[in-house]
Amino acid sequence: MTPSAVDRFTELETRIVRTVELVKTTRLEKAAIEKELTMTRKSVERLEREIEELKQERELVRNRVESLLDNLSEITEESVV
Repeated sequence: MTPSAVDRFTELETRIVRTVELVKTTRLEKAAIEKELTMTRKSVERLEREIEELKQERELVRNRVESLLDNLSEITEESVV
């Protein structure tokens, strides 16, 4: 038994409805992913700034420690003389 024109039309209609739903779902997922991507990029930028600040702070601490060690070295040399 071959499908009638009405049956074929109903099948086509069902496929179109499923396709439309799939497109809607895909668009919603895409929007959610784009939002997540934006948030992730902002987080990465914040972390990069924080890393840079920590590097600067580390350099400052290193310089201060070296200065303190130089001062201690001078005191030690003076007491030896």
